Amino acid sequence: MKNLLADADAAYRRGDFANALRISRPLASLEYAAAQNNLGFMYANGQGVAQDYAEALKWYRLAAAQDYAPAQYNLGYMYANGQGVEQDHTQALHWYQLAAAQGLPDVQTNLAFMYANGQGVERDAAQAAYWFERAAVQGHATAQFNLASMLLQGEGIDKDTVGARKWLESAAVQGHSYAQFQLGLLLAQGIDIEGDAELAAKWYHKAADQGDAPAQYNLGLMYAHGQGIAPDLSLAMAYFTLAAEQGHGDAHYNLAVLCARVDSEGRAVADSQLSDDEEAPGPMAQALVHYRTAAALGHAQAQYNLGTLSANGYGLAQDYAEALQWYQMAAERGMAQAQFQVGLMYQIGQGVTQNSTQARQWMHLAADQGHAMAQCNLGAMYSQGQGVSQDFTLARQWFQLAADQGDTLAQFNLGILCSQGKGGAQDTARGYAYFTLAAAQGHALAQFNQGVALAQGQGVPQDLHAAQICWQHAADQGISEAMFNLAVLRASQESADPQVRTLYQAAADLENAAALHNLGVMYATGNGLVQDEEQALYHYREAAQRGDVAAQYAAAVLLAEGPQSLRDATAALAYLELAAAQGHPAAQERLNLQQSKQSASGADYARLLENYLQSSERGDPIADFNLGLLYAGGLGCQADATLAQQHYLRAAQAGMPQAQNNLAIQFLQAADADLQADAGAEQAGQWLREAAAQNYALACFNLALYQRRIGDPAQAPELLRQAAAQGLAKAQFNLGWTLAFGEGAVADLTQALPWLQQAAEQGDADALYTLGRMQYFGQGMPADAAQALAWYQRAAAVGDCAAQFNLGSMYANAQGTVQDYGLALQWYRAAAGQAPAPSPAPHLSAPPVSALPAREPAVALATASDGEAMRRAA
Repeated sequence: MKNLLADADAAYRRGDFANALRISRPLASLEYAAAQNNLGFMYANGQGVAQDYAEALKWYRLAAAQDYAPAQYNLGYMYANGQGVEQDHTQALHWYQLAAAQGLPDVQTNLAFMYANGQGVERDAAQAAYWFERAAVQGHATAQFNLASMLLQGEGIDKDTVGARKWLESAAVQGHSYAQFQLGLLLAQGIDIEGDAELAAKWYHKAADQGDAPAQYNLGLMYAHGQGIAPDLSLAMAYFTLAAEQGHGDAHYNLAVLCARVDSEGRAVADSQLSDDEEAPGPMAQALVHYRTAAALGHAQAQYNLGTLSANGYGLAQDYAEALQWYQMAAERGMAQAQFQVGLMYQIGQGVTQNSTQARQWMHLAADQGHAMAQCNLGAMYSQGQGVSQDFTLARQWFQLAADQGDTLAQFNLGILCSQGKGGAQDTARGYAYFTLAAAQGHALAQFNQGVALAQGQGVPQDLHAAQICWQHAADQGISEAMFNLAVLRASQESADPQVRTLYQAAADLENAAALHNLGVMYATGNGLVQDEEQALYHYREAAQRGDVAAQYAAAVLLAEGPQSLRDATAALAYLELAAAQGHPAAQERLNLQQSKQSASGADYARLLENYLQSSERGDPIADFNLGLLYAGGLGCQADATLAQQHYLRAAQAGMPQAQNNLAIQFLQAADADLQADAGAEQAGQWLREAAAQNYALACFNLALYQRRIGDPAQAPELLRQAAAQGLAKAQFNLGWTLAFGEGAVADLTQALPWLQQAAEQGDADALYTLGRMQYFGQGMPADAAQALAWYQRAAAVGDCAAQFNLGSMYANAQGTVQDYGLALQWYRAAAGQAPAPSPAPHLSAPPVSALPAREPAVALATASDGEAMRRAA
């Protein structure tokens, strides 16, 4: 019988299925299990007979009932795959277990897979490892590979990298491509074993020759980087191509990268040789094909790169909308950099309608993955209230996360918040520390702020020399404010220093308004330069156009009172109006006088008066307001307060807040000394309230002064706050003074000082003088004569006599500056009204202060002149 079985087996092997069937059938009928199994196999596969799963099952069952292991395995296989029966993993497991117990390695391997995958039984990694090992020791390559994988992971068996390598080698020498690849990877990585790049390349080669795509890809990487083998970009591209042809996304991506950098022969291509034509057959066109293929396979980096190429117009037409689509694909696959980029495009409205909410959502996704730039941008969004409610606490938290990763912009912004006490306690020392971190990485504004902190002793001992070094670093990077501060510092140390002019000029070339203004002062006074009023006017005008209120006023004065060749009353009036509108006290005081002197434009107030009267008869409230101005100022007519009041009243009744304000002032000017009992004072209060209700800044300011004197002083702070918030400098000074002294409000220096500083930055002489006095006497801060000098210089430049006198004293006594009797004499003369102020006004940032001002707030009511309304009616 054995000979007959051997004959049947031989016939089967040579493909003579009919003869194999002829020999096997009678033997199967005689209950020879091997013959029954053979017959079942031929029915299952349709070999020599029509395929018939039912017949196959019948013969497998007969042989399996005789405990014939191959039949048990085959029967289990049919249950596992639902061939001729309903798929039943439990039954498959049963038959596999019976066959495996008899030592068949194939069935032991399949049984291990069922335990590993939880098919027909609860997942059991330990049982899987057990059966893989039973098959592995019999030389089964697939079992050896899978056992090695479990040993590498420590899954179901103790982790053993050395043991894993042994089993991988056993499977690899049998030609198992997965094992060859895994063995190459293990040797290349050198984790827990000694790495061997050369041997890794050998095994990658063997797997790659069998068509293993990951091995082909990794071999391409090794050729590209020269790891374990000599670098060869041509071979790298060849192996990437083999892997790419099998749909390997990483291979397509790397081909795209290489195509953009090498030609078909593997030679490097210069940037100038890259094609920008999408249809061109050059490297860039090939790169795009591979990028798009990789992107279609879900490769996030390829999608991101396509977005970058579209955004920048490299190799294809620039298209921000298409760039956004690619970025969003990569972002949806969880790529943090792409999420950040999508957020940025929504934030700035690039390729899509600007949407701060969408920007915040995408930034959050990237930031939650630790993307430092996204964390920094979120901090900026919360600090600015962009797409979210403003929240400095959250802004500070996000800046902190980014700063901890070394993000320089976050470090700088965190320094700002810590120094200003936003989002947490004020901590100037911590703010300085973050400025220092960012400055060390070359952040120019951080270097500038580091210098300011050192100059003012904020969070660090005062050190002007160190401040100068920081400002020099910032200036070298083009920060005009740093150049300006260096100039001011040098001027305070040596007024004749030629570097002062050089630094001012460098800052002016960068359109720094304060530097342009100070250059104008130097030309006007001949201080450090040859006196040249024409150059002075040029620089004043350049600074004025950039919003410098002191320069606007200086230009107005020079145009009105300078050399005859420069005089221009029309331009002078325009500059006065600009400065006055920003709250410049001297400009406001001179405005009416300058209007009366205007002649170069051919202004004819008598003609204007006639035109306004005609418009007034038609019920034009602006005409009535302008008539009030003309009659009150005696422009084009005799001054007539009664007629002025009548026209102000008509405009006021029409709801014009400027007229309501001016009418109120007329009532107060005509009132008795006892304002409490005067009916005119009561009417003034009513009109001021109506104008203030329209949030007219001058009326809010005047009503605050009115309430202090004859009304309810407790209402004054809020009215001053309304006016100050609109930028009225005198209101800002008065509000700061009120909050500092607690007059009508709870004293609060924290709120008071910023208002004083805002007024000072607009050139308010009272605020500038007060800050100089506080700095000099060390009220709430270290005494600093040099900084006091800077404040007094700015106050003196806008005509403050007390500041001019103090400057004379400081130059005479070498306080905060070198002794200079010449400058001292000039300042004393300026205070005495004998000469104009001689030196530039420095703009060093004022430090926060915590002392009460020594000067009372202004009490004069402000009248609306409204040149804008005048021009419209004309």
